[in-house]
Amino acid sequence: MEGALNELKDLKEFYDPDTVDLMRFINEKTGKGRSFSGSMQLMAAVKLCTDRRITNHPHYENKLLRLRTKEIYQIYAKRTPKDVYHLLRKHGTDYVILENSICYSRQELGCKIKDILDYNNGHVIEGGVADRGLVNSDVSRFCHAIKSGGEEFSLYFKKMFENRTFYMYKLLGSGS
Repeated sequence: MEGALNELKDLKEFYDPDTVDLMRFINEKTGKGRSFSGSMQLMAAVKLCTDRRITNHPHYENKLLRLRTKEIYQIYAKRTPKDVYHLLRKHGTDYVILENSICYSRQELGCKIKDILDYNNGHVIEGGVADRGLVNSDVSRFCHAIKSGGEEFSLYFKKMFENRTFYMYKLLGSGS
């Protein structure tokens, strides 16, 4: 018993102000019935902290959920706003949350989520070479390009929240 009490003294509270700000915004500014798409780990936090619907979840894995997540992760690939909008709509998304840590990852060449998506989509990865049938894409990486707020994006998405870590967009034509 004494050992457990000593361990409890060492417990530290985890505090991530950017995530707290995002969850607070979702709770205060979005409707209870709205659904969210993003990375699996972030969607678990959205579900836990806001009780909002999520389109992809890190648990209960099966083939259909893996395929759904692969489609939703196109937010980090070289895809047009129209393509991403329709993929997200297909899964009932009202809001999409992009993470800078994924979009601007500096991991080893070929090991980033965006590299895996590019390869799987038949595109040369950034810093890679055109081999094995891969082609250079003329389309910008969605998570980078949406931040410009260009007309092609404003037809489908409206920025609702941003901080150093997250960018949240509402899919136009969805509820409040």
